[in-house]
Amino acid sequence: MVFFDGMLPDESLEKFLEREVRPDIEFLNDCNQVIDTVVKLVHRHPKYSVNQVIKGGSIGKGTAIRGHIDVNLFVVLNNFKSVEHLKESMENVIHHFRDYLKPAVEREGSNIEIRIMGQTPLTLQFDLRSSDDSPWFDVDLIPIVDVWSSWLLGFAGGVQSTYSTMELKPHLRKYYAKSLAKLQIEFVKSMPTKVKDLICLLKYWKYTEEVQLTSYCIELLVIHIWRENGKPNNFTMKQLMIKVVGLLVTFGESTISFSDHYAPSDYIQELGRTPPYVLDPSNPYQDVASDPNISTDCSRIESKGKQLQRKLDGLSEFSELSEESGCVVS
Repeated sequence: MVFFDGMLPDESLEKFLEREVRPDIEFLNDCNQVIDTVVKLVHRHPKYSVNQVIKGGSIGKGTAIRGHIDVNLFVVLNNFKSVEHLKESMENVIHHFRDYLKPAVEREGSNIEIRIMGQTPLTLQFDLRSSDDSPWFDVDLIPIVDVWSSWLLGFAGGVQSTYSTMELKPHLRKYYAKSLAKLQIEFVKSMPTKVKDLICLLKYWKYTEEVQLTSYCIELLVIHIWRENGKPNNFTMKQLMIKVVGLLVTFGESTISFSDHYAPSDYIQELGRTPPYVLDPSNPYQDVASDPNISTDCSRIESKGKQLQRKLDGLSEFSELSEESGCVVS
């Protein structure tokens, strides 16, 4: 049975993943080499002392799919001792990186092409590719401040101290959110390969069916279901997918949260959260079910979910049989 656009009749999900969903390994290696070169150039910026560059996005988290590869470069700057200090200079910082990066890549990045696409108040946006005939991929460069070193040392109340500051200073929350992205990346990156494979399948579905959900929301829905089912090491891809699709079918009623870094109940009531919500495990002030850049249409998400559910309904008997026999079917 064909579940996804582009899937062949009687093709297994694993073969479909390999043929259509996963990025070409050679291209992915080229992307990583290009990124590594750009990271080295970022470290050499003459005006700024760069502590480290954290790779996020689908490449950094290991959830890239073919045709939709992106990377976020979180540039940790030593020049700023607080988020508020960086906020005051953010516009200039982004301009300085914009003026520096293109000529630096053209001068020192052998066989690398760059085109500046724009900027937001918090990011510099550009595209990269390794040669004339390879695809471009999206990059966001985001200057941030290290807010986590004191957590690791056990000082100042850990991550809770950051959340307390965000509570007192709402105007700084979006800036703190960028620094908290380090926790987001680690959260998704640490997932087992098979969980990431399911994420990639559903991200592919999101793109081909034009479902208005962010990739991060898809990642959190899959991880939530995997955890709710006991974090299994061996599971049939189809069985877990059926349960994730069950969430999509009733997406308008979603109340999903994680207690890895904070007590969700402390913020759900305080912020007046009502369904649907999917709280960012690293940031209690961010609901990824209602991204401000996307017009979330719950009825369309649920309708598309029901379409996929109908395709999967016939698998129940086969999936139960495979589980009883101890087989893992991908």
